[in-house]
Amino acid sequence: MVPTGKLQVERLRAPIPVLALLAGLVTLFGFGINFGESVVGRTAPARHGHDGRGIGEENHAEGPGGLAVSSQGYVLRPRITRFIAGEYENFRFTIFSSNGRPVTDFVRRGDRQMTLVVVRRDMSGYQHLYPVMDRDGTWTVPLDLEEPGSYRAFAEFLPGTAKIPVTLGVDLDAPGFFEPGPISKESTAADIDGYTVIWTGNLIAGTVSRVWIHVMRDNLPVTDLDPILGGGARLVILREGDLAYLNARPVEGPRQDTATDFDVEVPTVGYYRMFFEFQHHGQLRTVEFTALAR
Repeated sequence: MVPTGKLQVERLRAPIPVLALLAGLVTLFGFGINFGESVVGRTAPARHGHDGRGIGEENHAEGPGGLAVSSQGYVLRPRITRFIAGEYENFRFTIFSSNGRPVTDFVRRGDRQMTLVVVRRDMSGYQHLYPVMDRDGTWTVPLDLEEPGSYRAFAEFLPGTAKIPVTLGVDLDAPGFFEPGPISKESTAADIDGYTVIWTGNLIAGTVSRVWIHVMRDNLPVTDLDPILGGGARLVILREGDLAYLNARPVEGPRQDTATDFDVEVPTVGYYRMFFEFQHHGQLRTVEFTALAR
């Protein structure tokens, strides 16, 4: 927090002639009009590509994603946002470009063009889904919000004209009574189905931090993970509170054979929930950790 100080205003010591004051105001007003016209005159209109693709802003993501339904020239518009807890219903949505046209050109990553992550606001009920797109650009995926509560859905995709993925978020609601569960503090290991998963490294606020995640079985490292979306595994990190969606990129090139490496853009100090997905012998599993960024 920036300390708040008292703003002291020095009194005007010498009187100013009225005519001089008016003349100054007129001059200043005229300068403002000319300056505004010159700025507006130099402002180029936004450009758009064909097939509903925006151009320009999509290659310059700033900060974490998923905090809004629109970002980088793209807008997420869901058909419905209200669900009945415990019942499957098709979740349909469309991605629009800044020119108001549906986006239909997406880069395929692995065997998918769109991924959808859904989690309740208390970080429970994590789901990773793969919608299917119709010809008109409408994405559809069966969705079951098992428990009542407020959820956040994150659509992550790579438009045909972009260099980095775009993540948009929208709130979903399953009415009913619920008690938010507690979020565990700082965990570095998790067990699931005979596997032990450990993450090492440090999340440092304001930097790109390196994270190593090791999958062990029978006290031996698992080095033959099945590929997911073209990589060895997937890592989703959400900030506690606003559920900001961090950019976690698999590290390309040489790496440790016994670990899957990620570079993570950490915006602020605080607690983060990490969801690590790995697939081995055709079976997909997800483990969860809590990390403290310092």
